[in-house]
Amino acid sequence: MNGKTLKIAVSSQKGGVGKSTWTVLLASTLHYQKNLSCVVVDADEPQHSIHVLRQRDMETVTRSDYLKVALYRQFERIHKKAYPILQSNPQRAVADFEAFLSEQQSEVDVAFFDLPGTLRSIGVINTISCMDYVFVPLKADNIVMQSSLQFAEALQEELVAKQNCDLKGIYLFWNMINKRERDEVYRQWDRVIREDKLHLMETRIPASTRYNRELSSQSNVICRSTLFAPSARQMKDSGIVELTDEVCSIIGLK
Repeated sequence: MNGKTLKIAVSSQKGGVGKSTWTVLLASTLHYQKNLSCVVVDADEPQHSIHVLRQRDMETVTRSDYLKVALYRQFERIHKKAYPILQSNPQRAVADFEAFLSEQQSEVDVAFFDLPGTLRSIGVINTISCMDYVFVPLKADNIVMQSSLQFAEALQEELVAKQNCDLKGIYLFWNMINKRERDEVYRQWDRVIREDKLHLMETRIPASTRYNRELSSQSNVICRSTLFAPSARQMKDSGIVELTDEVCSIIGLK
């Protein structure tokens, strides 16, 4: 890719719906499998969960010969290092990324921004207005849905519709699909989303504990990691490939 770095946020008003997990999964899949150069800006203070995950990943690799070899083989295959994770906060996130970018000799295709889960945090609205795209994970829970739709509607009406910022679109996707939940529940919410003229993505992510599976010195199964893309076994029936491909189509990267 040549030109401007695309800025993306996987964002939500509610915790526990997967914004940080999907930031990592998308960044790792694009960087390690799709031949794109990524950066993650962890501006979700004070927890900085993605930065802390990178620390855990590095510590786990030092304890595992298997992972050391896997990391070396990955470098031999893709000829690039792990994507940088910048610690920041909502007020400084974009400026910190731009300062980082100015010091790089190679291009960055996609920058993912992990932000606090509330618009009330100082700087969040301004940072979101600097994004090119925002992706909002949904969960079929009335409180989560009401909050998520209010969040998406506010961004659509105040930022996208007025065309006074960089934000080109807000896209919602179903996460944590519970097979035991009646299909009618999802159909009802789909209708609400369409009536609100919001963009609902086609990919639907099933509920699964696999997305929380981190690197382990006791296993060669990899899913959520800042150093590796998910392993083929974890990719199967996960929706990761489908969501990544749909995101790439939306943002104009194939």
